[in-house]
Amino acid sequence: RVRRLRGSRPSMQVKVVLPTGEVNVPVEPNSTPGHLKENLKYSIRVPPKQIKLTCEGRELDDIKPLTGEPNNVQDGAVLVAERREGVVEEDMSTKASPPPTMIKKEEPPKPKKPKKDVVRPTLVEGDVKKEKTLQPGHQGWAAKAAYLEAKSKKRHLVYLKIENVEEKKAYPEHEDFQVTLALGDPQCSPVWTAVVQLLEIGERARFTLSRKVLDFNPEGLAPDDYCSTWEVELLRVLEVEDVMEDFQQLLEIESSSGKERAEDLDNVAVHWRVRRWMPEGTFCIASSRERIAIMPGYGLVPIEDQNAPPVSISVGEGQQEAVEVIASRVGPGGQGHLYLKSQAMKSNRPAGCVIMDVEVVAMDPCRGPGTPGWKGWQNLINEREVGDQWLDEADGRRKQLETFGTLRKSTEDSKSAEAHVAEQVHKFAYNAERRYRRALKWIDMDKKEDRKIQLEQATLRMRLAKAMSLAHMRFGENPAPATPAEKAALKEGRQLLSEVLKVSEALNNSSVRYECMKMNLQVCIQDEDVVEARKVLSQLQEERPEDEDLKSDNARINRLENDLSLKQGAGTVEELQKDLQQAVTAGDKPKVSEILETLLGMFKESKVTYDAVKTCKVGKDVGNAMKMGDPDVAALGRKAVGEIQALAQRAALGI
Repeated sequence: RVRRLRGSRPSMQVKVVLPTGEVNVPVEPNSTPGHLKENLKYSIRVPPKQIKLTCEGRELDDIKPLTGEPNNVQDGAVLVAERREGVVEEDMSTKASPPPTMIKKEEPPKPKKPKKDVVRPTLVEGDVKKEKTLQPGHQGWAAKAAYLEAKSKKRHLVYLKIENVEEKKAYPEHEDFQVTLALGDPQCSPVWTAVVQLLEIGERARFTLSRKVLDFNPEGLAPDDYCSTWEVELLRVLEVEDVMEDFQQLLEIESSSGKERAEDLDNVAVHWRVRRWMPEGTFCIASSRERIAIMPGYGLVPIEDQNAPPVSISVGEGQQEAVEVIASRVGPGGQGHLYLKSQAMKSNRPAGCVIMDVEVVAMDPCRGPGTPGWKGWQNLINEREVGDQWLDEADGRRKQLETFGTLRKSTEDSKSAEAHVAEQVHKFAYNAERRYRRALKWIDMDKKEDRKIQLEQATLRMRLAKAMSLAHMRFGENPAPATPAEKAALKEGRQLLSEVLKVSEALNNSSVRYECMKMNLQVCIQDEDVVEARKVLSQLQEERPEDEDLKSDNARINRLENDLSLKQGAGTVEELQKDLQQAVTAGDKPKVSEILETLLGMFKESKVTYDAVKTCKVGKDVGNAMKMGDPDVAALGRKAVGEIQALAQRAALGI
């Protein structure tokens, strides 16, 4: 590739003269003619080795830098690119390839017009009139009423050609595309469902449509020009799967191929493409086959290389959800298309309504001992390493959140970002957990008991314990109490680590023992077991006092102790509040003074948070005590109110 494509800005330009035109190209001085040919092959239509690249009549050396000897290409030089003598275009591959498809990354989602009416209109008589059949159809059909309901597993997906007659504007803009709509879609004007139901397949007819009803188009999937006269041709009607039964994810299986299907965590080789879903055209905006080409009239452009190798994904890990949905439903050689609304599967894809095309090329059949492709120890280590990568990702994001929490107070602006990172921690840790569980299952299936396997099993159990704890970890200033699922995960994690500790001592492996103790420390902190955490930390400090991580762990234990103290303080305040209410009602002034003194001390020493004080509204009860008519009680009440205000100020500053 032209090596200017990444990194720093290129420092020179060259003009490349092609058989079909010329183009100015930015390049890095240390790139080679070989890199340049990789981008020229798409326009010249021959393999790179069959391209002749010359400058001032000298043929350039493929592997030497452009600016170095013997090439000596200078800024502004003119390079001539042509096929070598006797080479024909078809030599590029064994099969004749179609011209490359340009990837229109800049193609934005259709801008949504401001609407006065956000409620889907109901059709009345006269909103849709079929005026004239312009071309007869060749196949009758009838919509299934159940497919038009709000909840249904199946939908009618229709392919149309539409023309705004008054402005002579065609949808889509290019002949290669079609307008694609789901009948009954609540986010599309009902006129289009009514129009299609009046057409046979292959029929083209003229309609008069209500402009007001036509205007409803929140997702921008259909034409909505201010026009009454339209011509519509029904090309195809398909039955597709509604994945969530809400019109948000519509799955069309073009070919399912054989019976073999990918299961959870299987590696699958695929080609994928993302197209924009809008009436103007379904342009390609991203692709796994993306390459950079030099094209006359365009310069450097991203294109789809049909000879590009497939990419590998792991089904079920949630990194490319749309690809996984299709890959789990078709076998090798199968193809599918997933139509996604703007709010569906938003991660790792372009914004807006899109169509995800996926072709499954191959599938790794290895699922453990006894299955095709099983390589024993190699597969086991690979599985653990994949789990380690996910665990590192999860732990890195945990540290980001904890660092952020110690440096500043959460705001409304930051809470959504924090929630997103917390979600990633849980997701990545869960991916790691499943990998470790599968590797442990494989060890049990293989039934080998040598020292190497025992150590690997111990390592997997340690990492599994950490992954389980991270998958349920709570974040934020006032996290909710631990769920039953988190408590169960922490209990299992501590049992696993206890087993690993025994194995490490039996094998006399100090490194595994130390790593196990460090993980046990993390689990104890999350389990809010301060006593055990202090005990484990002390043992770690004795073994390796130079370990810098232990300082941050000590700080985490200190914060945990403080948080638990504040929780205890909140409970104490609620109990004192009830006693104060009873004492005020009974008119017991000595008891009221005693309770106010206790509350005052808690507020001064910050043994309770302002949020807890505000939530239980103890200030109101302090105010009632001040109205008892006793000057000493009133003085204590004023002091308590002052300390509540001080608590509020400290909370606002994040102290």
